[in-house]
Amino acid sequence: MGHRYGGAIERRMLELAKAQAARGSQVTVYSAEDQTGSAQRDGFELRSLRCRWSGTARRFEFLIKCLRDVRRLRPEVLHFHSVPEASFFAHRIDARTVLSYDHYLFFRGKRTPLYWWFRQGLRRFDYLLPVSEYCLTNSVSYWGLEGARVRVLFNGVNLNQFHPDSAGARQWKQDLGLNDDPVVMYVGRVCRQKGTDVLLDAYVRVKEKMPNVRLVIAGPAERFGHATGSDLTARIAELGGIYLGAVEEDELARAYNLCDVFVMPTRTEEMFGMAAVEAQACGKPAVCSRHGGLVEVVCDKSGHFFPIGDSAALAEELVALLSNVELRQQMSAAARENAQRFDWNVLAADLEPIYAGH
Repeated sequence: MGHRYGGAIERRMLELAKAQAARGSQVTVYSAEDQTGSAQRDGFELRSLRCRWSGTARRFEFLIKCLRDVRRLRPEVLHFHSVPEASFFAHRIDARTVLSYDHYLFFRGKRTPLYWWFRQGLRRFDYLLPVSEYCLTNSVSYWGLEGARVRVLFNGVNLNQFHPDSAGARQWKQDLGLNDDPVVMYVGRVCRQKGTDVLLDAYVRVKEKMPNVRLVIAGPAERFGHATGSDLTARIAELGGIYLGAVEEDELARAYNLCDVFVMPTRTEEMFGMAAVEAQACGKPAVCSRHGGLVEVVCDKSGHFFPIGDSAALAEELVALLSNVELRQQMSAAARENAQRFDWNVLAADLEPIYAGH
C-alpha cells in the first residue's frame, strides 16, 4: 500500500487507522499487493494479500481473500472504502458493515448494466459514509437510498505534515526564482473539470493590475502520477507561470507553503476539496469556486468564493487578497483554525458512535 502522490486513498486509510489505534481500537488494514505479508505500523496491523488478477477481477479476488482471512479475527466492524460490492461478500461475517467513499458514481453508475446490483449492495451496509453533504445528497438521490443510514465522514488532514513552514518555502522560492513576488498556487489535476483554464484566464487579468504576481501549478495532466503534457500545461508556460508537474508526497506541504493565496477553481464533481483543506492547514487563504464540497471545507473567514467558471470574478478576488497583507494574515490564522476540524483524531472520534450503531 505505497503511494507517492497527494490525494491518495491509501494515505487517508492509513491516517485513519493510525488515529483509531491511538484511541485504543484494535485495527487491521488489508491491502491488495503482489506479495502476502504482515507488518505492525503506527499501532495497527497492515496485512498485504497477494492478488494475481488485474482490474475488476482483482477487486473480487481481494475481497474473497480478505474476508476469508478476516473471519478468524472476529471483528466488530468491517469498514470498506469505495467497494460497494463488498456487502455481498461480508454478509457471512457477524460484524457491523460501513462503506466510506469519495464519489457516489461507482462503476459508471447508471451507465453500467450492474446498476441495480450495486444499488442492492449499497442497501446492505449498516451505514454509508460519503465524504461531504454534497456527496451525501447526490448519493441518496442517485441510488435511491434511505437517508437515515447515510452519514457524512469528511476526509482528514495530518496537521503534523501540513503546517506553516516559511523557512522551507523561502528556500524553494529561491530555487524557482520566485524571490519575494506574491504567488498564486493550484495543486491538483491539470484539466478543465478542475477549472485550470479558468485559473489561467484569471491570471491574465491579475497580471494586468499586478504584473509581479507569479502563478505556480502542481499536479499531473489529467491523472495522478502522470505528469504528461497537454494544451493547458503548454499555456501555463506561455503565460509565464511555473508548472511543477505531479508533486510527491514528501514535498506536498512545502509546495503549499510557496504561495500567498491558494486557488481551487473546480467546475464539476468536487465531492470534497482535499487540496483546499491541506492548503488551509498550511495557513493559506483559499479562493474557490462556489461548488460541491468546497463550500463545506472552506469558511468565509478562511477563504473567498467566486461563481463557477467566472474567471473575471476569480481575478477580482485574487487582486483584492494579494493587495491586502493584513487581510491575508487574518485569513491565514483562520485557515489554520478551520483545518483543525478535519484532524484525523477528530474524525476517528466521530466514527466511534457510528461503529457502535448510534
